[in-house]
Amino acid sequence: MNTITYRLPQIGDEHQISGCMWASAVLWELTDGTPESVAEWKKLCNPEELKDRILSGEKTLVATWNEIVVGFIAFKRGNHLSLLFVRREFSGQGIGRELFTQCNYDLDEVTVNAAEEAVGFYQKVGFIQSGDRFFKHGIWGTPMKWINLSHEVME
Repeated sequence: MNTITYRLPQIGDEHQISGCMWASAVLWELTDGTPESVAEWKKLCNPEELKDRILSGEKTLVATWNEIVVGFIAFKRGNHLSLLFVRREFSGQGIGRELFTQCNYDLDEVTVNAAEEAVGFYQKVGFIQSGDRFFKHGIWGTPMKWINLSHEVME
């Protein structure tokens, strides 16, 4: 039986990461179907854009099963979680939680603009809503924040 492994993404993984993102969500659930929102989604999933993220030095991690990328997480600006995707057929197995856990240990707080369908997941891993829902590039987002309670100073 193959198990899920977690590792840093490498150059050459960008096409598999793109495939993982496409296999993670239904396009019409993430966008409003307008050309602007579909173009924004295609830009996020573009292998060249993903290659730049791998090379950026920002925190990224992939989950693989049988050498296939089944999950991906990427941060921007240090503590802003910008991408977190798990293939639908691997959903509910704790992969998203583990990707997040392996990346948050050294952060005091993490922010995310959660897609509508992801708000419940982020709440389960300890995020709280930190602002009003917004609509940008045809995509709804909910600002959320996670505080690393293990970094709180004990008095």
